[in-house]
Amino acid sequence: MILRCEACATLLAPEETKCTSCGRDELERVRAAGTGTVVSWTVVDCSSVDLPLALVPCTLAIVELDEGPWIYTWIEGELPAHPDRSVRVEFRLAEPGERFPVFAVRQGVADRAAIS
Repeated sequence: MILRCEACATLLAPEETKCTSCGRDELERVRAAGTGTVVSWTVVDCSSVDLPLALVPCTLAIVELDEGPWIYTWIEGELPAHPDRSVRVEFRLAEPGERFPVFAVRQGVADRAAIS
């Protein structure tokens, strides 16, 4: 879900509290496709549930959603070899009843055609 300004219809990232275009705070949640492209990323060391005493590399990224807003997220799997490779949101179980979004690189040419 992303946000849309009720006054000017600008689409916004989920963490915004007011419209970055007109400044109004009347925002509504709208469904997003869940696909986008990686704008930037960095690899950081994170703790792991599987290896509690070790640090593992994790990829923190900025993804531009196909609808336009940029969001901060994690990338699972290999990074796209080409900047135009599409990523798709997936949801991982964090704690019982709680899910969080991560993005994974979409595989194959068919995936690219599916969002066109």
